[in-house]
Amino acid sequence: MSFLGPIDLIILSFPAGQPPDSFLAAVEEVERRKDVRILDALVVTKSPDGSIGRTELSDIATLGDVAADIAARRTLGMVGLDDVNEIAMVMDPDTTVLALLVENVWAREAAEEVRRHNGRLLATVRIPHEQIAEVEAELSGVATAQTQA
Repeated sequence: MSFLGPIDLIILSFPAGQPPDSFLAAVEEVERRKDVRILDALVVTKSPDGSIGRTELSDIATLGDVAADIAARRTLGMVGLDDVNEIAMVMDPDTTVLALLVENVWAREAAEEVRRHNGRLLATVRIPHEQIAEVEAELSGVATAQTQA
């Protein structure tokens, strides 16, 4: 496999059943635009009684193209049984989780330059949407107050 950019394992939870088709279409679109490259993915379900199930992407009709791309890249299986067990421990009963292992293609060249100069990733922080919304609201209030002054 060629040089990879930063890789994230993203775990998304949905109410019981498969992730919505509209979400799956959005996943295919971001990969088509080459914002990210999906290296592996699987669906984990937890029934109301707590039993765990697992579905491969190839079994989800709306993700056939993504599943074929993953198989062609030979990255299928990077999210393994240990990952499924860890995911299952934090799942609520009667939920479905989509685990996506994604390469941040947009950052590949920058990451390569960091390594070339003996740099390293010191930290990465994902800021929750709720916090961003709070800051946006505060900034909007400040901007409104300034224009009224």
